[in-house]
Order: sequence, then C-alpha cells, then structure tokens
Amino acid sequence: MTFSDRLKELQGTLRDSDFSRKTGVSVQTLKRYEDGSSPSIDIARKIADACNVSLDWLADRSELRNSSVSLQAKAEGDFVNLPRFDARASAGQGLVAINQMPVGEVAFARDFLRNLGANPDYCYILEARGDSMWPTIPDGALLIADASKTDVDDGRIYHFNVMDRVLVKRARWSMDGKLHLTSDNMAAGFPPEIITADRIDELKVGGRIMFTGHAPMPVR
Repeated sequence: MTFSDRLKELQGTLRDSDFSRKTGVSVQTLKRYEDGSSPSIDIARKIADACNVSLDWLADRSELRNSSVSLQAKAEGDFVNLPRFDARASAGQGLVAINQMPVGEVAFARDFLRNLGANPDYCYILEARGDSMWPTIPDGALLIADASKTDVDDGRIYHFNVMDRVLVKRARWSMDGKLHLTSDNMAAGFPPEIITADRIDELKVGGRIMFTGHAPMPVR
C-alpha cells in the first residue's frame, strides 16, 4: 500500500472537513497527498499522531498499525529510529529532491541526540554530496537534521529546499534583511545564493543540521 492508500483508509467515512480538523492539515493539502504527493516528515508525523497510528505504518514500512506498539519497540533501550531519506542534500550546486518519504531507518540513542541539543522525535538523516561545505561537511557525510528547528539563525547550517533543489548551507543574514546561503569552502569560489523577499516562497527550511558523521578525511 502507498501513503495515499493509508491516508484514505484513515479517513474512512469521515467528511473531508472532519478529517482535516482531526489531523490539523488543510483539505487541499490532504487531497494532494491522496492524489500521490509525498508529505514532509513533520506533516506525516502530525497525521500519524492525530490518528493514533505508527509513522512506519503510515509510510507503509510496517504492518503494525498501533502507535503504542511501534513506539514501545522503538523506545527499547531508549533508542529512536531516525528516518533516512534518499534525496541527497547537496553541499554543492544543488540536487533534485526526488522523494520525500523515508527509505530506511538508523537507530540512535535519545540521550546522544538530546546532548546535541536536538529533539529526537523530529530528527532525520540525509547524505551530503559535493565539497562546497568542506571541511565542515565532506562529500558523503551523513547528516542528522532536526525538523523542529526551522527558525533560521545567523551562522547555523541548515537543510534547505529551494524550489526543486536540496541544499546544505550556512545561513547568513545581511543588514538589508536578505538571507545568504553560503558555503564554507571559500577557496573553491562557491558563490552564495541570496534569498530576497520576493523569493521567500521558493524557500523551505527542512531543519537545522545537528551532527555530521563521516570517515576520517585525508589531508589536503
């Protein structure tokens, strides 16, 4: 079954307006999902919580529908399974976001994530591609992002969706209110992408990068 099939099953005989109130998601947005569009992880989790089903079941990764059963299994040893996405976040010029549903999971200790300052229930994993954020984020690094942290603070690194591109960049605010998506690899000459007020609709903040995991890097 697909996410769309699961969503229709959850709605059952409820009217569109009643299902919208129950989930806290607009009727128009729910219809897009029923027609095959993929939700973000925070929206999928919101629907799962409202309907008391597991996120794994809603994403068709498990036949365990009951959320309490799923959460009990995931909480064993105080671990949480972070969804991993197959859309690689480009630390370069930008890769196409091909899928917003998770393709797998990786277990992390909740205490480890809390010590990073992250909310374990809103973390997810992406893979970095490119060298524009070197040496902070090398090519192939696994990134843990927190979807609950979408307020853009100056100097922090975020996963951004800009139109159909997935980017990992450092945020810099200028005095005139423009947002500069900058690269750490200044020597390579990567220009910043500037988001002005008239482009704000093109930008979506996926989450703040909380952790970078990679193999030891060679000396350059």
